[in-house]
Amino acid sequence: MKDREQKLSELSLNIQISEDGTLTMATVGTLQKGAKQHMIIVIGPRKVIRDALVGANLMKNQFSMSNVLVVPYETGGEESKNLERPSGGFGDGPGYENQPYVARVTGEGWTEYMKAEMDDAVAQNGEKCRKEGIAVVLSNTGKVVRRGVGKIPWRIMIEDLTGKEEEEN
Repeated sequence: MKDREQKLSELSLNIQISEDGTLTMATVGTLQKGAKQHMIIVIGPRKVIRDALVGANLMKNQFSMSNVLVVPYETGGEESKNLERPSGGFGDGPGYENQPYVARVTGEGWTEYMKAEMDDAVAQNGEKCRKEGIAVVLSNTGKVVRRGVGKIPWRIMIEDLTGKEEEEN
């Protein structure tokens, strides 16, 4: 698992850096060390991703105050749909997909990482993981603090991450 955490720190994300939606690319490791960002990676089919982002949107203020990014990764189709989409016009996604706390995967290596996480989840919890989705909770220290299957308890996840941060300081 340490090896996987190391590989994850080298993967890239596109993050929103301004009110007008300007994006910049950074590695997971840079965001953790430099910006002290925690991350919750959500892996699953479109419906799981949508439900997770809608749930997160209800607590959007907590994400910015707690330095937590949500990284959605849709399974069950083309890898390219997870990469950055063009912006502007009618092609913009729903508002919950374009929040500042939602980071988008970009670059190489994500498919392998997500497959490894899903394969481990299926080995431990069965095929239901592919349908219900999984979440990987990553502290700003680079350590995976929790993995789960199904609906994400956002408030508990944020409290766990911010509580961990206070314990380490």
